[in-house]
Amino acid sequence: MTETYPVYTGMKSAGPRFLPWLGFGLALLALPVFALTGLSLHGWAVGVVLFAANRAVAVGIDRIARGKMQVTAVGITGMGFISRGWITFGILFAYASWVSKTAGVVGAISFLVYFTVDMLVRSLAHVAGGGIKKHPQETV
Repeated sequence: MTETYPVYTGMKSAGPRFLPWLGFGLALLALPVFALTGLSLHGWAVGVVLFAANRAVAVGIDRIARGKMQVTAVGITGMGFISRGWITFGILFAYASWVSKTAGVVGAISFLVYFTVDMLVRSLAHVAGGGIKKHPQETV
């Protein structure tokens, strides 16, 4: 008897199409705030570049996970999520140590804000898009 396993088909979302890009919109809105308040524009740029790179790697990992069993896909995306965080903050630590402490700290804070907004919005959109489904045998 051959069993079939659910296959991961990629990130899903619901709602307006701009939602997955909200983190980038927030980064653009933050630029005049940084400029007017005298915060480090260098730090803003570091945060935005790391956020964009982090997001690009997330999309790449999602593509690698597609077509795999859901259990495998969860492992791939979960390890990618954790690894991206460690690598990003390793880069920020090195940047603050060797290039510019101010830009590194401001970059870390701005990255955290963009990343958190992006993660929350995409998670909520995933759930709204039917990302969490109950199996027929499960009861509420």
